[in-house]
Formats: sequence, structure tokens, C-alpha cells
Amino acid sequence: MHEEKITELKSPDAKTRSMAAESLMGEELTLELVDALVILVDDEDKGVRNSVSLTLSFNGNEKIPFHLVKYISSKDISVRNLAGEILLRIGRSAVRSLTDYIDKGDDDDKKFVIDILGLIGDPAPALEIIKVMKEVESENVILACVEALGNLAFAGAVDDLVKVFNYNELYKPMVVEALGKIGCEEAREFITSRYRDEDVITQFAMIETLGLIGNNETFFFLLNELNITEGALVWSLLESIYTLKEKFNFDIPYDERMKNLILLTIAEADIKYKKAAAQLVSEFNDRDVVIACLSIYGEDTELDETLKPKFFENSKLLLLKMNEIICSAPRNLRHILYLAKEIFDEDRQMVNSSLSPIEKRGLLDSFVKCLNDTDEEIRRTASELLFLFDPSVALLFIDKMIEDDNLWNKLKLLELLESNQCEESVAALNKLSRDPEEMIAERAQSILSQYSTELENKEQ
Repeated sequence: MHEEKITELKSPDAKTRSMAAESLMGEELTLELVDALVILVDDEDKGVRNSVSLTLSFNGNEKIPFHLVKYISSKDISVRNLAGEILLRIGRSAVRSLTDYIDKGDDDDKKFVIDILGLIGDPAPALEIIKVMKEVESENVILACVEALGNLAFAGAVDDLVKVFNYNELYKPMVVEALGKIGCEEAREFITSRYRDEDVITQFAMIETLGLIGNNETFFFLLNELNITEGALVWSLLESIYTLKEKFNFDIPYDERMKNLILLTIAEADIKYKKAAAQLVSEFNDRDVVIACLSIYGEDTELDETLKPKFFENSKLLLLKMNEIICSAPRNLRHILYLAKEIFDEDRQMVNSSLSPIEKRGLLDSFVKCLNDTDEEIRRTASELLFLFDPSVALLFIDKMIEDDNLWNKLKLLELLESNQCEESVAALNKLSRDPEEMIAERAQSILSQYSTELENKEQ
């Protein structure tokens, strides 16, 4: 049988080779079969390579990784990558073969092997990786060693990683990340002791790492640094402080400086830091900060879900400010209008009772201005808001809405008119019944017919 399978694996027909490889998935393999299978990772047919990949990955024969590892040195990148993927899937059973191969290839091969060992995560090769890190000159290989030791969470590497940290500026952020993955007390103490001596890029990495591995002392260390820090580092400090606050249930002091730092982060930071600032907003009910958060609403779904409860909690305040915000034509205008609709749908009674006639008029005026926007969704939402807040005002601008050349906006208008039966609505529907778009005209005629039927029924 084995000779027959070997013959099939060497067949000139790709389908035969592929089927033969698949059939060996759960079979006990001889050394000859392992050789015949492994050589097919270099097959010209993609289907054959896929079949061989699955069998080599999951057959479980302990000889496979030792025969396969040499393909890491293939000049064909696709073959090299396929061999790496298979060895990674094999996992711990491939560690010995990979460790033995570290010294057999060039620097590119060393990096490739060490990357795979780091991803597998078995700490067994840690000492061999440290040895390579000490002896090799290639920066890429050293960085691969640093990353792998972090992935292995090998506490015995801390002293050697610190030496690498001191050796070259290029290595510092990666070393800090590795120390964070190791997470021991020695790593934490080293990071805090060196923080103020480092460049901003390294400090960013240090702050993020301390947020992951910090303790009670770290929390107050970061709070103290926040008090004396300016610029973008503030963003990272806030994120790590919030992370530790959640981890240990600490209280964060809130004062004018903290308020201003949160405002700065909301206005200028990358989205990941804005998310942390938004979490802090949910902790503190500061009106100015809540209003400022409207400027970032709509940037990210997760961020929106964090902010929305605080917006609803302060819905009256937001409605009072919304006229000013909408008139400033913010880039997230569409999302602001969506929020206004959600607030109305959430508590119509509050909306109607909390706004004075002048305040309501100002808000309606801002919706009217949106009817001229180039974005059809903004125009459509503004029309809907006008009808929701005050149908009589909406009908004053019905001609503007009818002139909208967007099909979906006209369909929405028909829906709004159907729900607001009056003389002005009938007049508008008559105009729409003559619309050049057949779908609009027919729908308008249908609503008018429905109106007539309802009127006849009332008279009877």
C-alpha cells in the first residue's frame, strides 16, 4: 500500500497527487511517505499544496517537522511561507526541529524560525533564543528575538532584554513591549525607573505597558506623571490610568486640569485614546466635557456606545446647545442629527416640555438650514426632525422638500405626509402625484386615494 501511495504522490496528474495526499491525513506514515509528502510543498499546483498542507499539519507524525523545516530556506517565498504555516499549525511538536534549525540558515532564516517559535509560545527554546540575541549582529534578528521572548513570557530573559534596551535606541520600544508581556515585578520596576530618561516614542511604549502590568504604585506614578506632562503623551497616560482604575477599582481625582486634559484628548487624540477619554467622561458628569464629546460622535461605533448613555443623561443640555452646534456645520453633522432623532424618540414629552418657544424655534431653524445640505441623508433626517418636532413648521418648507431630487428623500417625505394628514399635506401630495418619477407619483396618488376613502368613511 505504501508503495502505491508513493507512486500516486509522484503521479504527473495533479488531482491524483492531491487525492493521495488527502487520503494520508489519518494514516500512519513511513519515513518514505513523509519524504514523498513533504516534497510536495514545492508542487507547482496550488490544489496539491493545499492538500499536502492539511495532511502535514494534522497527521501528527513526529518526523514531519524535521523533514519540513529545511524549506524555510527556500528561495521561493510562497514555499517558505507555506512551510512556516504548517510548522506553526503543528505547534509544540515542531519546536525541537525549529530550534535545531536556528544555526543552519542565514540571518533571514534565523528571523523566520524565531518568529515561528515566538508565535507557538512554548518557552522551551527561550535559552537558545537568548543565545542568538547575544551573538547575532543583524538588527532584524535581534528584534525577532526580543519579540519572541516577550511572546514566550520568559521571566528569565529580563536581564538580557535590559542589556538590549541599553544597547540601541531602535530596540527600546520593542523591549518595553516584551517586558510588558513578561509582566514580572522586575520588568515593572525597570520601566518606571527609566521612564523619565527616555525619548517620547519609548515613553509611549512604557506608559502603555504599565497600563497592562501596573499595580497600586504604578497607578499613582502615572497620575503624578499626568500632572507634569504636556502634549500627546497625555493621551496614553489617560488610557493607562483608566485601565488600572478599572482593574483595581481605583478612584481618579477630577479637577480643572483633568477636565482640560480630557478635552484635549477628545479634540486631538487618535481614536484609541479618545475611547479611553470617553470612558472617563462616563465617570464624571461635566457639562462642558459632555458637550465637547459631540464633536467626536460618529467616529467609531464603540466610542458612540460609550458616549450615548451620557448624552441621554444630559439630553436637555444637548438640545439647548444643538442649534449652535448644527449651525457650525460640523463634519459629523449627519450623526448629530441622528442623535437628535434618538433623543426625541427616547423621550418626546421631555423634548416638548423642556424647550422654551424661543429655544425650540432656534433648533427648528437649524434643521431648516440642513435642507440645503449637499448630503442627501442630512436633508432627509432634517426633514424628518422638522415633522417630529413641529409638523406645522415643517409644512412651511414643504416646497423645498418636494424640490429634493433624491428618490429616497421623496419616499421619506411621502411617508411623513401620510402620517400628517391636513390641507397642506394634501396640496403637497397633489404636487408629488405629478412627479416625473413614476414610483413617487404612484405612491402620492395612493396616499391621496387613501385620504379620500378615510374622509368618506368619516362622513358616513
